Amino acid sequence: MHFDLTPEQQALRHAAREFMRRECPPEVTRQAIAEGRHSDKLWRRMAELGWLGVAIDERYGGSGGDILDMAILMEELSRGEPAIGPYFNTVCFGGKSIGFFGNPAQKEFFLPRITRGDCVFALSITEPGGGTDVLGAMQTRAERNGDGWVLNGAKMFTSAAQQADYLLVVARTERRVAKPAQGITLFIVPKGSPGVTIRKIDTIVPIEDTNAVFYDGVRLPADAVLGEEGRGFYQLLATLNNERILGGAAALGCGVAAYEAALEYARQRTAFGKIIGQLQAIQHYLADMATELDAARLMVHRAAWLQSQGRECGAEATMAKMYAADVAVRACDRAIQIHGGMGLTNEVEVSRYWRLARLWQIGPITNEQCRNIIAQLRCELPRSY
Repeated sequence: MHFDLTPEQQALRHAAREFMRRECPPEVTRQAIAEGRHSDKLWRRMAELGWLGVAIDERYGGSGGDILDMAILMEELSRGEPAIGPYFNTVCFGGKSIGFFGNPAQKEFFLPRITRGDCVFALSITEPGGGTDVLGAMQTRAERNGDGWVLNGAKMFTSAAQQADYLLVVARTERRVAKPAQGITLFIVPKGSPGVTIRKIDTIVPIEDTNAVFYDGVRLPADAVLGEEGRGFYQLLATLNNERILGGAAALGCGVAAYEAALEYARQRTAFGKIIGQLQAIQHYLADMATELDAARLMVHRAAWLQSQGRECGAEATMAKMYAADVAVRACDRAIQIHGGMGLTNEVEVSRYWRLARLWQIGPITNEQCRNIIAQLRCELPRSY
C-alpha cells in the first residue's frame, strides 16, 4: 500500500500552503470578515493558478484532476475562509454537477467560466424547517409554463448566495410519485432573475454569507434544467461522496491550523519559569491533536482515492466527513485551552478556527445523520430515518 502523495500532489500542497502564508495571512481574513465578502484578488489568483478548474476536464480549460487533488487544496485553503471565497460551492456543486450531468451547451458555457473565476455557484437545497430531511420537507416547486418553467418556494442556509452568479436549485416537478426521491429536478437559476430575493442570515460562523432565498414566480427557460427532468435527487447523490470528502478536508484544515497555532504558542509562551510546551499536560494535548489529525487525513485520503478509482465509497466518505469534523472541533477546543484567556480573544485565530470547524459537524450533513448512514452501510443495520 502507498500512503505517499505523488510528486505532483506534494507540489500542489506546498504551493497551496505557501499561497495561504503569503497572500492570505490573518489580517486579510479579518478584513474579509469585516467587509462581509471574499477577496476578489485572491479568487482571481486561484483561477490563474488553475485551482478553480482542478477537477474540470482539460477540454474546458481545467487540469483534469481528481477528488484527491481537490481534497488537498481544500485542506490548505480552508484556514483562509472566508477570504478565499466560495470554493466549496463553486467547485464541488457547480463544476462537478455540470461536468457530470450538463448537456454539451451547458458544459461549453459554464465550465470555462468557472475555471477562469468568472462564475460563482451556490447550492440552494435546504427547505425551511427541513434541515437534513430534504425530501420530507420539499415544498419548492417548478411547474411547466409553455416551453419553460415557473419556480416558487423558499430555501434556507444557501451559502454564498449573495456573491453567486447562479443558484443550483432543487425543486419538485412531479407531485404524484412512487418514491419521494422521484420527481425532483435541478435548475440553474441566474441570481438576478426577477422573483429571486436573498436575505442574509446572521450566524456565529465566519463564512462569507449564509442566506434565505425566496423564489416567487421565477420564470426559467427549458434549458435551465440540469440533467434529466425528475432525476435531480439521484444526480445529487452522485456528488454526495465528493461533498462529504471535501467537507472532511475543510474541517481537517481548520483543525490543522489550530494545532499549528497552539504548537507555536506552546513553544513561545512561558509560565513558572519554562515554556508551557515543557508541561506534560500541554504535551498530551498536542500529542492527541497530532495523532487524531493524522488519522483523519488518512480517512479523507482513503475515501478520495476510492472515489477517484470509481469504487464504492459511500461509507468511507461519510466516515471521513464525520470523523474529521469531530477531530477538528476537538483540536480547536484544545488549542483555545492551550492559549488560555487569549484563546477567547480575536487577537489570535484559534477561536475563528473553532467556529469554522463547528460548522462541519452540522453541514452539509449533520454528524448524527452520518452515524445513521454508517450504521446502515457498514454495520448493515436497518435504516433508522
